[in-house]
Amino acid sequence: MKCQGPWRQLPGMLVKLQEYLDKNGLAPTGAASGIYYNTPKEVNPGELRWEVAYSVASETPESPEDQAGFGIRPMPEVRVAAIVHRGLYRQAGASYSRLEAWIVQQGLKVCGPAEEVYLSTEISLGAEQEIEIRLPVCSV
Repeated sequence: MKCQGPWRQLPGMLVKLQEYLDKNGLAPTGAASGIYYNTPKEVNPGELRWEVAYSVASETPESPEDQAGFGIRPMPEVRVAAIVHRGLYRQAGASYSRLEAWIVQQGLKVCGPAEEVYLSTEISLGAEQEIEIRLPVCSV
């Protein structure tokens, strides 16, 4: 589901995505994730572009996005560097910084949008969370 605007909408978007899955008889095969195409460092909160997703069985047929932005498509395989953030969502920036520094130390660079995999059973921006942060990497 494609989204635009502040990330505080994340929990509500995940509820809508789960409703879409239920309505279409689909079951997630993993944790929910968010893919972030820009950051608050780059644009105003209302201009943030991101999407939420669940993995479904690989044999699930593709479907184009509907008017609400729901659809099913394959995700490309990418090489990622990852770190697990444990703590408040609003404090995840420190984990991003640590991961980005490690990527540079390895002689790599970030070459795509960030992905967050929400490992906590309940997504709440004001509560402790466990989030796997993935950054696509490639050679410098």
